[in-house]
Amino acid sequence: MNYIADFQARTDLTERYGNNALLLYALQLRFEITDIISVASDALTDGGDDKKCDLIYIDPDTGVAVIAQGYMKQSPAETDLAPSNKASDLNTAAAWVFTQNPEDVPERIREQVQSIQSAIENNSVSAIYFWYVHNLNERNGSQVKEELGAVQATARTLLKTLYPQNDVELFAIEVGNETIEKWYNASSKRISITDRLEVDTPLVGYELVEEKWKAYVTAVSAKWLQQKYITYKDDIFSGNPRTYLGSGKKKNKINLGIKETIDQQPKNFWTYNNGITALVNNYEITKKEGKENLSIDGITIINGAQTTGAISSVETLKDAWVPIRFIVCNDAQIIDDIINNNNKQNEILPSDLRSNDKTQNRLREEFKPYTGLYYSGGRRGDVRPSRSKEILDPYVVAQALLAFHGDCVTAYNSKNELWSNDHLYSVIFPENLTAEHIIFTYALSRAIDNYKLELQKKGDNRTDNEERQHKYLSKRGSKMLLLYAISKCMEVIVGRKVHDSWAFSFKNNTDFDELANLWNSVIKAILPVACAPLEEALKDGLKNKELAEKASNTVSGLLTSVQDMLQGQLRPFVGAANV
Repeated sequence: MNYIADFQARTDLTERYGNNALLLYALQLRFEITDIISVASDALTDGGDDKKCDLIYIDPDTGVAVIAQGYMKQSPAETDLAPSNKASDLNTAAAWVFTQNPEDVPERIREQVQSIQSAIENNSVSAIYFWYVHNLNERNGSQVKEELGAVQATARTLLKTLYPQNDVELFAIEVGNETIEKWYNASSKRISITDRLEVDTPLVGYELVEEKWKAYVTAVSAKWLQQKYITYKDDIFSGNPRTYLGSGKKKNKINLGIKETIDQQPKNFWTYNNGITALVNNYEITKKEGKENLSIDGITIINGAQTTGAISSVETLKDAWVPIRFIVCNDAQIIDDIINNNNKQNEILPSDLRSNDKTQNRLREEFKPYTGLYYSGGRRGDVRPSRSKEILDPYVVAQALLAFHGDCVTAYNSKNELWSNDHLYSVIFPENLTAEHIIFTYALSRAIDNYKLELQKKGDNRTDNEERQHKYLSKRGSKMLLLYAISKCMEVIVGRKVHDSWAFSFKNNTDFDELANLWNSVIKAILPVACAPLEEALKDGLKNKELAEKASNTVSGLLTSVQDMLQGQLRPFVGAANV
């Protein structure tokens, strides 16, 4: 298994999260998450009263939610079976997530349950996955599959009963060694299907050859495509995992159109459909009896998942030709570019549209001297940085900047608009913004995540004061509100007038972990006195800007009253900062 070595090297996960590290690793692979630590802060629920939910995650981009239970065996043997009771535990998770009033749910999972119920009610989630994640082989676990089948049936019944008007797909799947390996290969742009396949074509095609790639352009029969999907299932999309994460209403309409076309006008399908792009390890064109025959070595469809899925769902398929191009390329950068560019017509992220403006170009240049950090500036398709670098997620960057500079409500509630809304973008990324200030605010965001984890690990050993802090940090919107509150306290923290809050930075930005640790002393100084007033602003979630400002001003006033007592605690931070 290729993924095992990669996972073992992920000390950023294993040292922080212990047995939950594999859960987060799988989640990051599946959803291509840049900053998994920020996600973990909200998604992890594992603890003494988690009602068999170790993780609850919602991906707003795809409308997919994940409810997961994890199991990790130390030094597993190849024949070890994954315990089936862990799979059946997901029945308990389903009952608590779908049926309970959030007010009656244990505090540990209350916020996550409220989030997923709201997402279902608002039709912002189209597919829910129950994952049983483990580090054992799936082929040994027939009993596990039976239990997951029961979970899936139970959860679907609950959804249909409780939310009859909401069209939500539901799946319960085993995420063991084989599945994680597939996702790892997909993230590495590996072709997981390596069989040699004879291709059913109209015996017409042409070849293009360039320095770093070659391609054969032709058509395949719809029946051939359907058979390959039936044989290989989702493995056929291994090079582009996000294309098959759930159908959703928009995709259902697309699929319906494809199915109607191939059923009613099969002879015209070739002219109506954009076709399919597939990466292959190699192809061979041979001539026999005056005809050209095409065979391919391996395949992954990187564009055309909806076409493939729609065709494959037709029970009685008529003869039709589907445009296709088979590409051979061994250059990792070009492969990334091929995948990204082929899918831009389906999904253009707001950050894509901003990634080449003058501010982002400048910021990328300013980040270059900081070799331990990586900031894409919203640009996809760049060479993927090594995990030795701290990767700054552009959306978390925007959230941290906006919250720190006064609008924590929008930062929390409108994450996806921060790059698309012209006004918000200009506020978040002004011309005077520097890479050093981004590092400054991002380190604060990370420090809050770290402190929440520190409190969580203490469990029953938390003091009453720490319990209050942990309760606050478990609430929706607490992180963004705390970012704002700390920014309001900066004059008290540094002990002098602040003329330009955008000028804040650290004197030395080489060690990101150390910068987060510097912020940790600030959080520990502020949060004990901040919990009570800040909680008042979170009673119905972080929705009211006036309440957020009032609460933050109260915190600033309280901190002023104990300023002299905190000087020693805050001295390392003040000494390291440019203020």
